Amino acid sequence: MPEFARIKEMLSIPVLIKRWRIVKSKKVLIIRPNCPGDNYTTLFSFPAATLVKNKAVAEGWTVTDLQGNNCSRANVESNINTVKPDYVVHYDHGSDFTLYGQNANVITPAIDDANVNLLAKRAVSTVSCESANGLGPLAIAATSKAYLGYDDLHWVHLWYLDKFNEASNAANNALLEGKTFQEAYDIAYAKYTEKWAELVGPDPGAAGLLLHDRDHLTLLGNPSARAHGLKIVRVP
Repeated sequence: MPEFARIKEMLSIPVLIKRWRIVKSKKVLIIRPNCPGDNYTTLFSFPAATLVKNKAVAEGWTVTDLQGNNCSRANVESNINTVKPDYVVHYDHGSDFTLYGQNANVITPAIDDANVNLLAKRAVSTVSCESANGLGPLAIAATSKAYLGYDDLHWVHLWYLDKFNEASNAANNALLEGKTFQEAYDIAYAKYTEKWAELVGPDPGAAGLLLHDRDHLTLLGNPSARAHGLKIVRVP
C-alpha cells in the first residue's frame, strides 16, 4: 500500500482526523568524504556536496552532514539508525556494489551489499561511479523508495568544474525542492545536455564526458517517489 494511503487509512476515524495531520518529514543525510590527495574528491565531489547542502538548508531540510573521516562505515551506520533520514545523498567514489566513505584518511566502504538494508524505506541519490549496476538494484529490493545513480564511471573535467557541478547537482537540487525522482532525472538529463552544448564547440572532449555522464545516469525504483517522507503529528 502506498505510504500516503496507508497513513490515511490509519486516520480514517473522523475524531482522529481532527487531532492529527500528515506533514512532510524532511531529513537528509549527506555523506561526503574528503580524502587528501584524491582530486575527484577534494576538487569535485566534496565542494559539489557543499552546494547541495546549502540548497537543502535553503529548502528547510534538517541536514546531517558527514564529512571526511566522519564518513567511516560505523559512523554512517550509526547516523542512519539514529537520525532516520528520509533522503540519503552520497558524493564520492562508488563501484558496482559499494558507496565509499573515509576512515583515517583512507577511502573505505561505507554502504555495500552487507548493510544495504539501511537504505530501506529511504530515497537515495549518489554522484559516484557504477553503483546503479549492483547496489542500486539491491537497495530497491530492500525497499528503498527510489535510487538515482550512475551505471558506469562518472567523469569530471577539472577545467570546467562549474559546468560539471551544475549538471551533477541538478537532480539533487530538484529532489530537495520536492520534485519526483522522474522529474529530477529529466531535469538532470536536460542540464547535462545544456552544458554539453556549451562545451561541444570549444572543447569536444570535455563535452563528451558530460554526454557520457548524462547517458549513464540511472533511475531505479518508483519514479513517482519524492525525497521527503511523511509523518503524523498531533494538532495542538
